[in-house]
Amino acid sequence: MTGKRKWMTRAAGLLVALTAGAGTWVALNATELRARYAAGELAAAATDEERAKWAESLIAYGDPGMRHLAACVQNGSDQTRAAAVAAMGQYLDALPDGDPRAVRFSGAVLDALPPTSETGTCAVMRLVPLVLKRTGSTYAMRCRGVAVEGLRVASPETRLAAVRLAMHPDIKLRAEVKPLLSAPEPEVRSVALFAVASATDGETLVTDEDLFRWLHDADASVRKVCRDALVTRGRSEAEIALGQRLTHTDPAERLKLLLDLRYDEEVADPEPWLERLSRDPEPAVRAGATRVAVELATAHKLVCPAWVARVADADPHPTVRFVAAYYRSQPIGTPGGPIRPVGGP
Repeated sequence: MTGKRKWMTRAAGLLVALTAGAGTWVALNATELRARYAAGELAAAATDEERAKWAESLIAYGDPGMRHLAACVQNGSDQTRAAAVAAMGQYLDALPDGDPRAVRFSGAVLDALPPTSETGTCAVMRLVPLVLKRTGSTYAMRCRGVAVEGLRVASPETRLAAVRLAMHPDIKLRAEVKPLLSAPEPEVRSVALFAVASATDGETLVTDEDLFRWLHDADASVRKVCRDALVTRGRSEAEIALGQRLTHTDPAERLKLLLDLRYDEEVADPEPWLERLSRDPEPAVRAGATRVAVELATAHKLVCPAWVARVADADPHPTVRFVAAYYRSQPIGTPGGPIRPVGGP
């Protein structure tokens, strides 16, 4: 009996110790357990209201809650991810300016990357401007990485968010947006064109001549962005019309432009337009540009433009070099008479 009592006493003691230890562990890890439970409820929620409630409860659990929210952004369903990101944004936006919690919380937001889907990238990307607003340049480099990653993905929605982020003054990634000017989605081309055409940090990413080609874009919104950018740069309606003809896809239209530059007195200075036409992909247009330039110089007793020599010496087409050399040799003050069809002397 004595041995049995000793055994029972030891067992009771062990049970008490285990219970006490378990109670201590639960007490120490209560927040983690609650956060884990809330995360499970968030994942299982059937309505937006329930998801929003559980996501907000995770915010209240501090670091453990943030870890579970980050996991929801990385691996959760679209609905779960949206609720998690919305809760993050609401909390960060509600913090007062200069609150030190913003730095720690923003780091947790960025730790939610890389998610396992493009939707997750886009979701977190929407929070980055708020992160920059609350933390200044603390996470600028990490935010730049988020933008670079977003510009590479296939989702139009994500690329749109990335382009808008690239324009942020602390990100400065407008140059990386240029490849998206050829995106198949007009909404992406439109935002990308605005980003590169309105660069404000002293760098010209696209020249006016580059912009002219977008006046022919198939989408009206892209054409409007292009026209607005040219107007902002001080281009007149007449110059925009010339630029549109300069970059017309039909070589015949560009040949007609040569005639107007030769005889239209309303074009104050045709020489820059002729120089651009001298670099046209169509040989007949390049040859015609040199001829018109020399005839105008002769008619107005001006010096032959220097670029005519470049065409005469270095144009890749032998006929164009021959035409340019011929007109370069003409003495000033000897007009060549009425213009003939371009393509030969």
